[in-house]
Amino acid sequence: MMIVLGILGLIGYLYLSWRTLRENYQEEDIIAFSWVAILLFLVGGRLSYGLINWGVWVDNPGAWLEFWRMDEASLIGASGLWMAFVLLITRDKDWKIWPFLENSLVSVVFLLMISALILMNWPIVLALVGAIVLTVPMKKKYRSLQWYKSGRKGFLFFWFSICFWLIFAVISRLWWTGGISLLFIVGLFMLGNDKLSK
Repeated sequence: MMIVLGILGLIGYLYLSWRTLRENYQEEDIIAFSWVAILLFLVGGRLSYGLINWGVWVDNPGAWLEFWRMDEASLIGASGLWMAFVLLITRDKDWKIWPFLENSLVSVVFLLMISALILMNWPIVLALVGAIVLTVPMKKKYRSLQWYKSGRKGFLFFWFSICFWLIFAVISRLWWTGGISLLFIVGLFMLGNDKLSK
């Protein structure tokens, strides 16, 4: 079952990434980005799992290189390396970061959902589902919000992140993680402010 989910996650991410980004960026750039991004996601998840659980592979050092083992991975490390690559590629290609993250939201949320299911991390699964439910209605409405004056693309990325971390904090009872949402609230305010967004 895990193998099937893993394959579904990889293929689904590559397809969704191509599907959602091809209209705004060069197709060959998106294909290259997607392959490298998925590889770094797997590597980041595996290496960070080994570092967080130091000594877990003391009898099998080669396990550090088994990045395809998604059942032993850290979503924090995986997401962190994916995000670092996004920052690098957007700077290199001169793409605007917030629109790119909003355009990538569907594919990366799908990847996180599959990964969380493989890891059976139910708080993350439920937080993702809750954030999706709260974000979908905003897709066509956010530009008409009175307080979101700039109307800039990137709103959905910040909104989803705020919802996710607040829901995750409640479900997991790791209340400090709710504080992470404050960073995204500040970011959303800055993005929506006409003067700060220019």
